[in-house]
Amino acid sequence: MSEHFTIETLFTEYGFTPNESQKDAIMTLEGPLFLTAGPGSGKTRVILWRTVNLIVFHNIKPEEIFLATFTEKAALQLKQGLQSLLSLASTHTGKPYDLGRMYIGTLHSLCQKLLVDRHLNSKRTRQRALALMDDLNQFLFVYNHSNFERILAAGQLGESGTDLYHRINGYFSSTAYGVTWSRSDCAANLISFFGRLTEENFAAEELNSDDELEQAMFRMYLEYREMLGENGSARVDFSTLQQAAYDYLCESTTIEQYIKYVVVDEYQDTNTIQEMIYFKLAEKTHNICVVGDDDQALYRFRGATVENLVFFEEKTKNYLGVEPKRIDLNINYRSRKEIVDTYTHYIEGGDWKPGKKKTSYRLDKNIVAHSKDAGTSVVHICGNKKTLAEEVADLIKEMKTKGKITDYNQCAILFPSLRSNGEANTSVREFAEALKSLGIPHYAPRAYNFLYTEECLAVFGLMIKVFEPKIDEIDEDKKNKNRKEKFHVWLSNCENFAEKMIDGDPLLEKFIDDLKKQKENSLAVYKMLLDALSSENQFFYGVGSGEATSGGTFDGTTEATPAITAKLAKTRGLPTAVARLLTGKRLNQFIIQKKKEGTPLTVNYVLARCSSLDWTVLDLFYRFTCFDHFKEMFKKAESGEDEGPMYNLALITQYLSTFMENNLSILSGGSFVRESFNHIFFDSYLYALFNRGETEYEDEEDPFPKGRVPFITIHQSKGLEFPMVVLGSVNKKDGDARIMDKLVRKLRKSENAEPLDMISNYDNLRMFYVALSRAKNLMVICQETKKDGSARADNHTSFVQLFENSKLSKPEDLEVESIPEAKPTDDAMPKIYSYTADYLPYLNCPRNYMVFHRFGFVPSRSQTMFFGSLVHESIDDLQQMFNVARGM
Repeated sequence: MSEHFTIETLFTEYGFTPNESQKDAIMTLEGPLFLTAGPGSGKTRVILWRTVNLIVFHNIKPEEIFLATFTEKAALQLKQGLQSLLSLASTHTGKPYDLGRMYIGTLHSLCQKLLVDRHLNSKRTRQRALALMDDLNQFLFVYNHSNFERILAAGQLGESGTDLYHRINGYFSSTAYGVTWSRSDCAANLISFFGRLTEENFAAEELNSDDELEQAMFRMYLEYREMLGENGSARVDFSTLQQAAYDYLCESTTIEQYIKYVVVDEYQDTNTIQEMIYFKLAEKTHNICVVGDDDQALYRFRGATVENLVFFEEKTKNYLGVEPKRIDLNINYRSRKEIVDTYTHYIEGGDWKPGKKKTSYRLDKNIVAHSKDAGTSVVHICGNKKTLAEEVADLIKEMKTKGKITDYNQCAILFPSLRSNGEANTSVREFAEALKSLGIPHYAPRAYNFLYTEECLAVFGLMIKVFEPKIDEIDEDKKNKNRKEKFHVWLSNCENFAEKMIDGDPLLEKFIDDLKKQKENSLAVYKMLLDALSSENQFFYGVGSGEATSGGTFDGTTEATPAITAKLAKTRGLPTAVARLLTGKRLNQFIIQKKKEGTPLTVNYVLARCSSLDWTVLDLFYRFTCFDHFKEMFKKAESGEDEGPMYNLALITQYLSTFMENNLSILSGGSFVRESFNHIFFDSYLYALFNRGETEYEDEEDPFPKGRVPFITIHQSKGLEFPMVVLGSVNKKDGDARIMDKLVRKLRKSENAEPLDMISNYDNLRMFYVALSRAKNLMVICQETKKDGSARADNHTSFVQLFENSKLSKPEDLEVESIPEAKPTDDAMPKIYSYTADYLPYLNCPRNYMVFHRFGFVPSRSQTMFFGSLVHESIDDLQQMFNVARGM
């Protein structure tokens, strides 16, 4: 490497000019480092360049860096940015930089890597991959009837059924109103309870309470933990995965030899077990760098502990015995000056030293705008819901017409919440109607139950026409329908939607009829073979290694043999193709081979193979998309006119794939005996999704489809930015602390914990602060008022103060012409494309590439997925061997 090649050289070649604080953070490598990062302060660039500095100029191997991000999207951006910068550095150093073994990703993914990597501990042998349950799979595991009953029984309450569900649900509800008797709500509440206990790393002996129900749920929690590890299972959920990683770190004596630098982004959103993991990793080296903003802490409801960041300096002294260096990244490069001044004034108005305490529960900052544009950039609109929505819609239309935004997805409308009692709230509906009246499409990821989207109605409606489940007739006008009744109304709506599609497409009608015939033929073959096995006249007694029952019949678990398949092939009326399969060499050689391997096939396997369909539920989905109704969606996505349906269809493929993984991977005649498939798929799986309230898809890489104004919760907006932002509502009341916060405080005292009576107020202040800091060029704040124009009682108190003390402009004072035109962000990192993973698939079929790479559809054939992954991993292994051989 040339002695003249420095990091400043890279700064110049890449066109990056760090400010003084950014450069200080990039150049500070040793010891604990505490970076406070305000909105739009370029923290991602700082993390990126600091990592490059370690690798290129201080010879730190990428695999010696542990870089934890809050989302996979953030990790991908950093990795692509690193690849780009390291490629540029290679032209000077002549060294290749391999990121393949670098620890970069969410903590959950990094915990998995820790637990399976062999090189971290010489005593460890190759570990079986952990069976990580995502949120949906964890819910399905707990919701499973036998599992759920076992968990409840462990509570020893002597109750069962809906009364117990109601009691547990009531514990988690702050008021009696809205407490349900729902089993799915009960399962979701218990999962939340279990996760928080794990994240707090409570030992079993710490779980004691005078409250009977709490003590019972502690027993349920311990039973759940026992179930995860039964029968040699390596099953973990997100919380127990972290705890397993921490336990391993406590056992390891060599970890510091391999992990030398720890970097954590979004540190304000870490929980107790995560903090313990990070400090354990840095225990010997002390090289830990955390980046965060306590004003943007939003995830207390998931167990996050904002005090981890606020009191990081004190905690570092306690854990490591040294004091960290603090650097404030306080220059905002995102927003115009008035936007920065407004959200800064807003957050500083909070009572962060309640009761005249000396301790402040907020870090002092001095956020300033890099922009010198002091023109009007914050607008305050007052009125009733309908008036607010209409004024905003008019403004969005004008912004688009005058070129201030080039696509409707450059304007986001944010809400504290989009739903009320399971349905879109009135504010959301008013905004949707106002936009619709002007021909402006919108996209509401969390406003409606995902299953009510047109894409779901179409796909599941067609499946209803194929599989013909029993649907109870329910009066749709009946008020206060229970969930089962609402579910059957939804099934009816799906069927009606599908019937309209079929009426307008004769080819689709014929296709559905063909599928039904295939299903019926599959069932007929299965019954035919089953009858043959059950009949004494088939002379099966004594054939093969299995023992016949006293009646001369075979159990389905009887071992299959060529003799049995030969007898079955002679079944009267059996289709010729099935008879050939039974006598064919391929099946019988497979039977013999499996017996030699010690895993003999059963008669049930033979029946399933002979009566199997050549399509699965996921195959069925892709066949549906060949018809006109869906083809139009693909065309609009390709042209960029409307991408919304693609995201919804992608999520459907994920749900169908999850169903196949957990229930039925193939469909055979046995699937349709006694309506078993319909019971598993419709009455159990879809019903669980319906109750869980799954919402429209949010893609991690590009969450908002082109051509639509996104309606999103403020929580969703975190980390994002838009040229124009509308805060659709400032209605939010401070309430009592959540029951889990109270329980944790009761079980474990904390000197630095925020006062319980201030938690709700602090959470609301931080939530609205995030909303106010998302806009680049224009921020619109909507305040709902009474008929007389006065503020409503449910307007959050913090805005009353803001509106009184800030001279915000009214819509009539805004000159749209003065607003800068929306431009692509200059902070965007380059996207790295692969020849084999991107170019060749695109060259082969652009639409295929769009579906699977752009929108994340799950392929229908798992074998193809496995083969592709195997080849890719083999190439990676060969590359690693090649690097080692060259001494790299």
